[in-house]
Amino acid sequence: MHKTLSNFGGVFLLSCRKNALDVEESASTRNGIVMRYAPSEGVLRVKLFRYALVLCLVLVTAMSFVANGAAAKVLKVGSDCTYPPMEMQNEKTGAFEGFDIDLIKAVAKKMGRTVQILNTGWDGIIPGLMNGNYDCLISAMTITDDRAAQINFSDPYFTAGQVILVMADNTSIKGPADLKGKKVAVQMGTTGDIAVSKMEGVTVLRFNTNPEAVQELRNGGAAAVVADSTTLMWEALKDSKLKLVDKKPFTVEYYGIGVKKGNDSLLNAINKALARLKVSGEYEAVFAKWFGK
Repeated sequence: MHKTLSNFGGVFLLSCRKNALDVEESASTRNGIVMRYAPSEGVLRVKLFRYALVLCLVLVTAMSFVANGAAAKVLKVGSDCTYPPMEMQNEKTGAFEGFDIDLIKAVAKKMGRTVQILNTGWDGIIPGLMNGNYDCLISAMTITDDRAAQINFSDPYFTAGQVILVMADNTSIKGPADLKGKKVAVQMGTTGDIAVSKMEGVTVLRFNTNPEAVQELRNGGAAAVVADSTTLMWEALKDSKLKLVDKKPFTVEYYGIGVKKGNDSLLNAINKALARLKVSGEYEAVFAKWFGK
């Protein structure tokens, strides 16, 4: 064919028809007279159908490559967006925002990809990753041995720990030892839940989200809340009726980005991106935006 594949539509079909004629038309010389034999209409139709079929296959293949390329550029990220200021959903716009959200967007940008956040309940966030519902997860998740047995973690990107939140007029609770004999609210399955469950004489009240645990404190159903320093510091700043017993955590924990076991290429790419963000100063900029300098 003497027309390229970029010449679609009628021009291409005319070209196909002409080429069919060129292929089928034959010539012979008899008694000095050149005699040409044109193909039948049926043969032409078969040839045109074959050319059209080839064109369709080429177009389908090309579109498949484009679609797969676009899908590969989207990083699907699972996150329980009920944990401000790490991850939350803007009540007015519905947009997902927070330190973790900004960080994973910066990581993806270094990888040449865009981000799709999939809001997922905490109790199902690791199973969802293992099931392939998303490529990775970022959700203020502490790296623990039990979790590391199920998924892989990136290099630590944040240092946190457990703190105690009480009502501002509370003077009886000054540390973990004072929680004995008290009702303490936690988010189910978190390291706060794990820490309080190990304390003797404490009644643990478990909730699906951290805001629900904090609300139980406000309602008088719990004497304290135990959770990560990041989120409880945020709660205390927002509400003057609440206070932290001590800003210094009584545990030391490290957050990591979760990746499905076996996906080493993605894990390596995330670690490289995190390292570049720290060197460039972009990590510090994200941190300053949410926690100050």
